[in-house]
Amino acid sequence: MDDEMYDDASSTYSYYYSRPYSPRPDPPRPEPVLSYDVKFVDGSGSRGKCIDLCFILDCTGSMQRYINSVRDHIFSICDMIRGEEGLSGPDDLRVAIINYRDHPPQDSTYVYQFFQFTSDITEVQTYLKGLSAAGGGDGPEAVTAGMAASLTKLEWRRQAARMVVLIADAPPHGIGESGDQIKTGDPDGHDPLVVARAMAQHGITLFMVACEDTLSGYSRAVDFFQAICNMTSGVMLPLTTADLLAMTIVGSVLENMDMERLISEIGTEVAQRIRQKGENMQSVEEVAQELHEKLLLRNEQTKQVALPDVYVEHENAKKNVTTWMSAQFVSDAAPDIIPVPVKRLTDKFRKNNFAAGFTYTPGGRLPPRKTPISADAPPTPLTPSTQERSLSPPRTGASPPMSPPRRIVSDFKAFGTSPDQSSSMSVFKAPMLSTGPGGGMFGSAGRTTSLNSGMRDSRRVLDDDDDDDDDGPALKTDSISLDQARRIATQAVFRAGRLG
Repeated sequence: MDDEMYDDASSTYSYYYSRPYSPRPDPPRPEPVLSYDVKFVDGSGSRGKCIDLCFILDCTGSMQRYINSVRDHIFSICDMIRGEEGLSGPDDLRVAIINYRDHPPQDSTYVYQFFQFTSDITEVQTYLKGLSAAGGGDGPEAVTAGMAASLTKLEWRRQAARMVVLIADAPPHGIGESGDQIKTGDPDGHDPLVVARAMAQHGITLFMVACEDTLSGYSRAVDFFQAICNMTSGVMLPLTTADLLAMTIVGSVLENMDMERLISEIGTEVAQRIRQKGENMQSVEEVAQELHEKLLLRNEQTKQVALPDVYVEHENAKKNVTTWMSAQFVSDAAPDIIPVPVKRLTDKFRKNNFAAGFTYTPGGRLPPRKTPISADAPPTPLTPSTQERSLSPPRTGASPPMSPPRRIVSDFKAFGTSPDQSSSMSVFKAPMLSTGPGGGMFGSAGRTTSLNSGMRDSRRVLDDDDDDDDDGPALKTDSISLDQARRIATQAVFRAGRLG
């Protein structure tokens, strides 16, 4: 938008509504922001592994129940993460909040606000209590401004596992949605594809909680968000009820901590191997499949968030995800996005959605953590006192469940193929696995790790949901999935400053 609109927002608002039959010409596209100087601070207060977790909240329209869920569960979310990860230091887990609405004249309140990282969760909850959902305007919102604020306003710790959880039900401006009143995108020149690549290069993983069935009502939003999650090695997590939000956040953080552990162990070797093979998307896919086979051989176990099938698979959706990921700016990709001529949500997901309803139960507690139980061990009955304790996370410093013994993977030379090997065969002479319905190297659009067979049959269950696998997210520990190997390979490459 031009500068006059920002000098006097109220007069612009009046002008917009006083001339409904004279549409404004599209403003000139702003100069794009091409790089970000992310702020890093010393994390001397942390004695071991630590987490910086940022929530980016859409505070428009019908988002109040999701805001309430984060507010009511923030203590339980943090306690459960601390317990599962064995975080004992007072500053081992920090939380920040970014809340956004829309640009004027679509919204006259604010574009975004932020609350800096802190380990004082009481302060975080106090800030959340002051948030309300209102405003918005044309459908798309200031998503890009909120994402960019995570790079320009927050102070991250270099040694921390850095994660962003975006909770939204609408796409950003500029991706070509019908009715978008700011077709040129963010007025300040931020581009969500550039922001996503910068997140990846700085080791910030983006998880997107898609609030359904609103988000899929947009023609391009699902494929777009899947693409930027893929770029940061994150996951798109579709939900239909705020009651599932807290457990989904916990599961995403715990799963990503396993990814961080493996990236720290083998990320450098993975990036070098990809560089040797040509440093392109196909080489990332090939190395990811080889890595997956190696990690399976050493019996690598990871936490995984399993979701029911949410989005209908379609070839056009795969192409759109690839198109978004391959473009430098959204304006480059938008003309090439093709329609997906099917309902985006599966019939089963819709049925479960309407059966569960859209209610939200305030102040509810998270499910109890469950530690692995040997198949040979007799069941231990719970006394009333222990039953009560099982509803709360364990005391800080409790030992996490042990994984089976693993061999350290440090030599990727074994991945090399001889010149006479078929391009369709892996180094173990097994057929190359399908890359999944999401297109390219990144697995499915909307199905995430539930594509991997055997996930729901694991004995190591943190949230036992075997009776009805499709009611909501399940957090389990199982053999590392191919999708997770792709995420490790992708993040290793971006952190090495390549493919950016």
